[in-house]
Amino acid sequence: MVLQILSPDEIIKEIAFEKYVPNRPECDEITKRCKDVFIAQTEKTNERAEQIETALCFIKTLWRKYDCEQVADIYDKFVKMEEALFGLERQEDTGKYYRDHFVHMFNCFVFGLRIISSVLQQVPSPTSKRMFKVDDESLKKVGLPFGSDYKYDQRLFYLWTLVSTFHDIAIPFQHLAGLGKGISRFVEEFGWVFTDPQISMHNFDSSQLYYYFNLIGSLYPGKLKLVEDGRKYQRLKSQPYYLTKLLGREFDRRNHGVLSGFFMWKTVEEIFLVSRSKKYKFDIDEFDKYSEYVLEQDVARAALDISLHAIDKDEKSDEEPKIFPITFTSYPLAFLIILSDELQEYLRWEGVAPKKQLGAFNYHPLLDITFDKPDDAICLKVHFSLDSREQDAIIERVSHRARFSGDGRGISKIDEAITQLGNMIKENLKRKLEIGKNFKMRLNIYQDWKKECYSEEIISST
Repeated sequence: MVLQILSPDEIIKEIAFEKYVPNRPECDEITKRCKDVFIAQTEKTNERAEQIETALCFIKTLWRKYDCEQVADIYDKFVKMEEALFGLERQEDTGKYYRDHFVHMFNCFVFGLRIISSVLQQVPSPTSKRMFKVDDESLKKVGLPFGSDYKYDQRLFYLWTLVSTFHDIAIPFQHLAGLGKGISRFVEEFGWVFTDPQISMHNFDSSQLYYYFNLIGSLYPGKLKLVEDGRKYQRLKSQPYYLTKLLGREFDRRNHGVLSGFFMWKTVEEIFLVSRSKKYKFDIDEFDKYSEYVLEQDVARAALDISLHAIDKDEKSDEEPKIFPITFTSYPLAFLIILSDELQEYLRWEGVAPKKQLGAFNYHPLLDITFDKPDDAICLKVHFSLDSREQDAIIERVSHRARFSGDGRGISKIDEAITQLGNMIKENLKRKLEIGKNFKMRLNIYQDWKKECYSEEIISST
């Protein structure tokens, strides 16, 4: 592998949209819009507005394929919320600031899809279906009026689109206190008082929560085993007490992952419940079948994956939730969204100053992906590179993150910063994911794609 910046065409080739979008005009449009984002990221690295606009255009094009273009309106409003968070959460005296989550979701979509596409290319279909826990659809047989059934890879693409593009959609809810404090810092200059913004949910949503948490919680014990010709996931009849209560508790604490999963599920449901789809106007019987075979299956699976990704240690006991470490063999897409999320330290805007700055790495990582047939394992090597011209800013930001994570050591050299950053990524991955058996990984960090500064094989403790 040649260590160099990936061109937009090279990333597009790895993604291979043609695997998932058989309609040629649709595929060409999605590919073009995605490439526009890469061009903005690689050729116009300091033009954040263009990167946001091209990513938003891509999201609209992608969801138009699923007859859900109005989903993009949510992201348009999300971007506006982020503009407020960048300003109101920036505190020069404490060093606190807000990090981008919109382009971040796009980058996570791309990262995971690169891995999925590479694996599908290397292994035969029966193995791919087993690994990703998907099968060819047969929904027309049960009376759903779709144009055609998805092949397993199209179904997988839809699942990953749901998981990756929605996984942080509720992050503003988790930052309401930050919004309140930011406003307070201004109005208190005049002796006024501002309390945190207050929100309340619809009574209908509240009444649905117990049903919803039981629905997605019941998927967990069965480890996504497919039944009924691949149309449904096996659900155990016993009550999923632990997961239902854990998700409910995190929902009440405004955990953005649990909220995002619920909002995704509710958004997709509403599109077909009140006939916002342009292509499919379900009657009552068709909606009931859609709920049974899609909403309560793949959409619920995606909601579970999203919900799991952001659950963290208990603040008082410092104990990990019992869902960790997550294994690729049990919940492959939950595994991939956590992996993508933790590694997304590249091309990520940070609000450290009025003029936003990019994070540690200015380029998409190089990925070396192979399938180890004897060990039945995916082997991933992730190669990052930092621009040595940005080393002072990188030292400052890594030092800042180290302080907030409880590490009081001073960082004054770029090698120290790289080691600290690599170790933070490594420890978070080891804590949340089972790495080393069915999914093997090495993390490498370079300077200017030449000097290797960090190289660690990641193996989770068992």
